[in-house]
Amino acid sequence: MRKVALASAAQCGVRILVTNDDGIDSTGLHVLAQRLTQLGDVTVFAPSGEYSGAGAAIGHLGAGVPDIHRVDRAEMPDVAACYHIDGPPALASLLACRGILGELPDVVMSGINPGWNVGHAVHFSGTVGAGITASIYGIGAVATSQPTAGDRQHWQTAADAAADLVADVVATPRLLNLNVPNVASHEVLGTKRTLLSNRIPYSLHSPTMTEHEPGVFAVGFERNGPFDSFDGSDTHAVQNRYLSITELAPCHAK
Repeated sequence: MRKVALASAAQCGVRILVTNDDGIDSTGLHVLAQRLTQLGDVTVFAPSGEYSGAGAAIGHLGAGVPDIHRVDRAEMPDVAACYHIDGPPALASLLACRGILGELPDVVMSGINPGWNVGHAVHFSGTVGAGITASIYGIGAVATSQPTAGDRQHWQTAADAAADLVADVVATPRLLNLNVPNVASHEVLGTKRTLLSNRIPYSLHSPTMTEHEPGVFAVGFERNGPFDSFDGSDTHAVQNRYLSITELAPCHAK
């Protein structure tokens, strides 16, 4: 595990990799990258398109599959370099942490995801999957998500909260799952270290399977079912306008 002693991220020229699971055109990605340019050298390496729910998948790379993925350069103000790849976020994170872009990142910042990643969603989230991949190599990571509510997304609240974690995660690499209330910064009541709730992705419930013709079925389900949001859980914190920080167990290859 690499440890870096630093007074601040900016003073040490920290190398920050920014990725997400919503693709290179996501507003949350751009807001996060711009905020992090105040702290160090930012490289963006994100999927070309939507990969929500991809988890830590890197795609099929088995025998007979060409070991070639398309990477395109993009433009983003103030960042050191910007690319997107026709693959999931965990693949982008893995390649960057294996040195494909040159020097290894000091930290991987994934997000900002529009929609919270709480409870059991961490096992399926592509936002979190990029962080899991970084943690395999002993590189600290923060996965940042924010619930959607109404027609406004308070991206800057989430970007500032993520930026506040960079120096600490570089100094002591670990995997943090950050969920930020969708409110203005002055409306956030504080920060809580939390446990995962039992909420499954989208709170799916009441699944059905209906046969439309012999051997052909349609699967349906409802969303936003009830879940246990106990005090001390990530869901409870965000619902009560607190930043939720959950430390997830990393798996180091080093």
